[in-house]
Amino acid sequence: MTIIIFGINDFKLIAQKDSVQLKKNFYYQTKPLKLENNLLPTNLMQVNHNIYPILQPTQFTKDYNFKYLTYDPVRDPRRLVYNTGLCFGASLLDFAFLWSLPENSTQWDKEKIQKEGLIKQWSNNLNAGPVWDEDGFFFNWVTHPWAGAVYYMNARGSGFKRWESFVYSTLMSTLFWEFGVESFIEIPSWQDLIVTPIIGSFIGEVFFIWKGKIIRNERNVLNSYILGRITLFVMDPFNELLDMFGYKTKNKKQIYSSIVPVSYDYHSKKPILGIQVAFHF
Repeated sequence: MTIIIFGINDFKLIAQKDSVQLKKNFYYQTKPLKLENNLLPTNLMQVNHNIYPILQPTQFTKDYNFKYLTYDPVRDPRRLVYNTGLCFGASLLDFAFLWSLPENSTQWDKEKIQKEGLIKQWSNNLNAGPVWDEDGFFFNWVTHPWAGAVYYMNARGSGFKRWESFVYSTLMSTLFWEFGVESFIEIPSWQDLIVTPIIGSFIGEVFFIWKGKIIRNERNVLNSYILGRITLFVMDPFNELLDMFGYKTKNKKQIYSSIVPVSYDYHSKKPILGIQVAFHF
């Protein structure tokens, strides 16, 4: 994210004959813009508190301090491809983790799978399903909706529209997972085919809204940066991983401008106004 600030210090709206005498300890405070995830140190100058009430914060100041922390990603198919690749890799780890769990947790018949082989087992399961499974509440109503939300965020966080993200979540949860990875182990489930993309996409849109709010709050949750980062990772792990690897989200261009006080005329006891423009992209 790059932000450019223009200040016109000599743009005066007050006609006057006498020269402007400014005190050397004139008050001003600057807060450099946030570049990526690093907030540069605040530059504080000597303060003259007598003129502070006159220089009230303007709408530009509010936009400058808060609205540049935006989350409005640009459509980026390459990011979605990278997200999908990370998802494939994570699925292999997920498969290994589920295989390590007790059979009463996953309802997987490991002895039968090992005897028949994965390919034959996958073919038999596809021909036998879908069925109503007997998985526990946690798998059917927690992990599967969360997985659907993560699929949704892969696309939504790559700048795709809601319906496009829903289609992506549906394809990933059905063709990739239910009829793909999971069919090597068990028969496809009606619950998972319905719950994962539909409820998952609804939760995913909620995640997208929450992520924007957390980013605008400088990635803090309950005043904790660590809790904020953990929350972002739970809601959108693959986009967060891409950011950690150096692939940054490209935000849509936003422009804020305003006439703001840039100096102070002690003769007329009025602020000198100037124009400031910020481009966010």
